[in-house]
Amino acid sequence: MHIITLTSDFGSKDYAVAAVKGSLLDLIDNPTIIDISHEITPYNIPEAAYILNAVYSNFPKNSIHIIGIDSEKTLEQRHLIARYNGHYFIGADNGIFSLIAEQDQFDRIIEIQHPKSKDSSFPMLDIFVDIAAQIVFNEELENLGNSTTEVKKWIKNIPDLSSENELIGHVNYVDRYGNLVTDISKEFFDTVCNDRSFEIFASNAKIKKIHQNYNAFINFELPITQRQKTGNALAIFNSLGFLEIALYKSDPQHGGSASTLLGLEVGDSIKIVFEG
Repeated sequence: MHIITLTSDFGSKDYAVAAVKGSLLDLIDNPTIIDISHEITPYNIPEAAYILNAVYSNFPKNSIHIIGIDSEKTLEQRHLIARYNGHYFIGADNGIFSLIAEQDQFDRIIEIQHPKSKDSSFPMLDIFVDIAAQIVFNEELENLGNSTTEVKKWIKNIPDLSSENELIGHVNYVDRYGNLVTDISKEFFDTVCNDRSFEIFASNAKIKKIHQNYNAFINFELPITQRQKTGNALAIFNSLGFLEIALYKSDPQHGGSASTLLGLEVGDSIKIVFEG
């Protein structure tokens, strides 16, 4: 079974995704093609990396992950194959590989040499599909390009412990519900917190507790009239272990979300103040 995943910012209106799938079906016998997402915000490399990192390890080893975001080849942007943690990644060297793993963690990095690379306006179809097929056919990676040890670095925000009592984090991702996923991991938070009381400041919201899950925000033993209301701010560590700010059962289409009502977007900061 040959598993190939697709991640792009193509959306579902145009023909691009269908063209890529059709070409894969034409070149490979019975591939299993999985759409990770085609709703990446156009050209948003960190968003694509967040989603890809969230799911790729759930697939079997030797899965091939094709990335179609800002993928045209230029004098400053190569096409790469990288093998990491038993998986193959094919895409443009636009910074996304550095967000998948540290440079020295890749088992192999190959700069793709393909006759269509220079002129193609649709590399995911014209180059990456063909490269994926060659990997399925057990072609040696060295025969698909030149070995390299470097990938382009994406400069990203990291949590800033400005003092022993104050931690600055950043919004890394806004999900479909408008929830704000930060770059503060549970491991890092627990180390800094050290069982101290704290208060999270996210715009005008102040949160003093991190819940196990969304519904833990509600005390179901109270009468309905005394429970927390829909739309109140809460914090959890999500399934990936990152601090997330949400509004309980908010609907971005009807009433707003954490992102819209708190006025926070990717790159904006939140603050956690710990008891001294």
